[in-house]
This record gives sequence, structure tokens and C-alpha cells, in this order.
Amino acid sequence: MPLEKQLMSEYQQKLENACEWLGISHGRAAKYVRLLNEFDQERLSDEHIMAYYESHVIVELCNLWRERIDTFPGLKDKLRRTCKKGPVLSDDERKSSANNNNKPRNDAFGYLVAGKFLAAGIPVVSVDGKASGEVASESTADLTFRWGDIYFNVECKRLQSEAGLLERAKEGVKQITESGRRGIIVMDCSAIRRPTGKLLDTSDLDDAGEQQFEWLKTYIAPKITPCLSPDVFGFILYVGVPAMTYTGKILAPSGKRYQRRDVISSWLIVADNQHKDFEMLKRIGIMLNAQDLA
Repeated sequence: MPLEKQLMSEYQQKLENACEWLGISHGRAAKYVRLLNEFDQERLSDEHIMAYYESHVIVELCNLWRERIDTFPGLKDKLRRTCKKGPVLSDDERKSSANNNNKPRNDAFGYLVAGKFLAAGIPVVSVDGKASGEVASESTADLTFRWGDIYFNVECKRLQSEAGLLERAKEGVKQITESGRRGIIVMDCSAIRRPTGKLLDTSDLDDAGEQQFEWLKTYIAPKITPCLSPDVFGFILYVGVPAMTYTGKILAPSGKRYQRRDVISSWLIVADNQHKDFEMLKRIGIMLNAQDLA
């Protein structure tokens, strides 16, 4: 079996396992299973080509939460709804949040961030209103974590357009300021990095990842840095783009180089190094990196 097909077969099994764990037999996640199977039969619609990228977060959510979900009663039901609902392609999300069809992926991003914090050993005590039992009352933040004896809020914003960058950043600042706690804003910038319907072609995963990091650093970070405040001491920026990676120099029977489907991602922390919580945020970054999560 060619390496690409072997890897995709293993991935399809992981996706099927995620659907089974979540109790999903129909809806968005289940459709990705069918699309991946049909892709092997060389059906090449946009949905077939993008199924790996679009389903990747579902597999990652399962990996992060399978052993942790019981700590947050009621959260698994939210994960299930998130992975069932929404359009098959993120490109088909309507840009206005009033239409609500981007809510499932917006919620999924928050659950992804919370899972990464937990996997890195950062004590998350509340996720999307579901408390772990450590705190007496539920938080309204996307997630709340404890550092020492102090609780901090995290608000997660998944951007739909470049025009909404500052608006969503300021929305997060307002939420944290009004909560009475200090906190961090995590922003998914993927939609404004990747043109609709495009894939990244690369033969060097490290170089492609570095390009995404530099884009966050030079293009996004300067725009949101003015939003830092005494209450909001850091932003964590994320970008993830679908890619076709050339593997080796051996040609396929068609005469073309073999390619593998990938997701190229990068994270960047933006902070005020004079803020009293800067060392804590730096430590959080180290913990995330140590778990190969950031």
C-alpha cells in the first residue's frame, strides 16, 4: 500500500473512532468519514479534497478530551453537537455571526484550546460554562484556569475576515475586563490567511510552518498589540492551513511526485514583557511547547 494511502487509512480509523466515542452516526463528522472513503475512489469534489483538513480538529478534540471529559460534566454533549453541526466546508460559513452557522467551529476552537491547556498540565477549572468541580460557581468565559491561587479567564476568537480582527480583539478585551479577572485572548487567524478554495503546496513542512509563524509575527501581531492592557496581558495567535506536501523524489506512475495531505499550523504569543503576569504567560508557552501542542 502506498504511504499516502496507508497514512490516510490510519487517519480514517482515528476519525471513525472519534465519531464512535462521541456517538455520532450522522451529521458533519460522519460525512467526513464517507468523503475520505470516496476520496480513495478518486472522487475529487472540493468536499472530498478538503475532508482531511476539515475533520482534523475533530480527531484532535477526541485525542485531547477522551481521558479528560469526565472532569467536566455535560461537556461531552457540547462536543458532540459541535462536531455534528455546521457546513461541511469552512469556506461555506457565512461571514455574519448572526447566521449562526459558524458557531460549531467557533465553539470547537475554544474546546481545542482548553484541551491543549489541560494536556500541557495547566489546571483548567471551567470550559464553556462547565465547571470541573474545583470552583464553586461556573465561569462565563470560554475557559478559566488557575495559576497558583489566582483564576484567569481565556476568551477564544475565531476570525471570519481581516476586517473583524480588531473588533473581535476588542470584544475579548471587554469580556475579560468586565469579568473582574485578568486574562488572555486566543485568536484563530486561519480564515484570513488562506484564500477561499486554496491549498498550500510545499515540500518542506518546517519551512511552511515558519512561513505561517512569520506571517502571524509581522502581519497580525502589530495590529492587536495596542489592545494589550492591565487586564489583558497576552494574545495567543493561531493559524492552520491545508496543504499538499510533496514526499521524496520518486515519481508516481502518472509522472508526478507523490503528495500527502497535511495541516500546516503555527502559534505565536504576543505579550507585554513589562506586565506583572508576563513570566506566567512565558511559562505557559513553554509548557505548551513541551507537549508539542503549540
